[in-house]
Amino acid sequence: MATSYNKAAAGRRANLSQAGTAQSRVFEGAYAVAMQVVELREKQGLTQIQLAERSGIDQGDISRIERGSAMPNEKTLIRIADALSADLMLVPRSEK
Repeated sequence: MATSYNKAAAGRRANLSQAGTAQSRVFEGAYAVAMQVVELREKQGLTQIQLAERSGIDQGDISRIERGSAMPNEKTLIRIADALSADLMLVPRSEK
């Protein structure tokens, strides 16, 4: 039986150094932002090109954000949120 990603990742996370744990949280945050952008864009039936035109952000940058390979700054996130008629907000973390 195959091991789930979460089970395999949990074992690796337990062995991470403090710096590795911080780096993992940054990656997970970038991925969470990316998935929110993709979800909102697709719900509105927009292509990356259309979102780029609405936000004034290069389509290549939209692609990198959606892949999680770029972490946009606050101004970029606000422009994307505005283009998607969404609010940008911080929410408390859930305890794990």
